[in-house]
Amino acid sequence: MISLDSLGSAPGPSFDAPLEMLLACHDKIRRFCDQLEALPEHIGQHGVDSAAGHTIDGVVRYFDQAGPQHHTDEEEELFPILLERVPEAAPRLEQLTGEHGFLHSRWNAIRDDLMALKDGDITAISATEIGEFVRLYREHAEIEEAWLLPTAARTLSADEQRIAGQRMAARRQTA
Repeated sequence: MISLDSLGSAPGPSFDAPLEMLLACHDKIRRFCDQLEALPEHIGQHGVDSAAGHTIDGVVRYFDQAGPQHHTDEEEELFPILLERVPEAAPRLEQLTGEHGFLHSRWNAIRDDLMALKDGDITAISATEIGEFVRLYREHAEIEEAWLLPTAARTLSADEQRIAGQRMAARRQTA
């Protein structure tokens, strides 16, 4: 079983261990969610200073690039095999796919506000909207960690995991 404790202090997982890589991505998602969640209070106290601008740049870069790549990795590398071999997983996989789309649409709205904030077009951003996005993303990651990744670990062979990792790496090289 995959656990957060297995990551330890060693260098992060590589594409040679794609399930561990997906799990590590969840940790990054949580860190960027923490940064995003702290942003409204920081801006309320300090305005859009260099720290806020740096945070906005990092958060936008992450959720524009890594977030969608992570969802694609799951949907293209795990979901088809699980659907074929664990047919009763279909409703859960459909739910996760829907959540990916919903999270992406919520992100786009927040992203527009972040860019307007950075450009000086607005002076504040909704802590409520950010809080809801962060809550939904954290819950989504928890579901994947409790069900998707352990199910994939039991279902995919070592060779299938190796191939999935190669495909994941190749997608990033062409992006």
